[in-house]
Amino acid sequence: MMKKSMVLLLIFVFAGIGSLYAQKLTVRVHNINPVSGNLMVGVFNSEHNFPDIYFKGAKVQIADTVMVVIFTDLPTGKYAISVYQDINKNGQLDKNFFGIPKEKYGFSNKTNKPDYKESVFDFNKDLTVNITLK
Repeated sequence: MMKKSMVLLLIFVFAGIGSLYAQKLTVRVHNINPVSGNLMVGVFNSEHNFPDIYFKGAKVQIADTVMVVIFTDLPTGKYAISVYQDINKNGQLDKNFFGIPKEKYGFSNKTNKPDYKESVFDFNKDLTVNITLK
């Protein structure tokens, strides 16, 4: 009897842990031009770190005007996404003398500026986020 209740308890614990993780976050990036360089994608789970220190990140060689990046095993929660096209592959968003980006960039929720509160969204099931570079 004790073994049976212990097995049931373990099943409920693992089922609960599994529900804390959503399946897949798909980031679809549009308006990539020219078709060169790397696409730098950051997923952020904190306003404090946005847009500099990502929770999960990806660097993908650009091969088309629309690229798809998939993140798996993300805990459910609130996230924001920042993307930029690193044309010269130096690992940073290049800016001019006034701090204005010289490379294309974009954020979740079609936000034009790096604002976590405007970019944040709920992630609790499979989700596709579309971002258009500006």
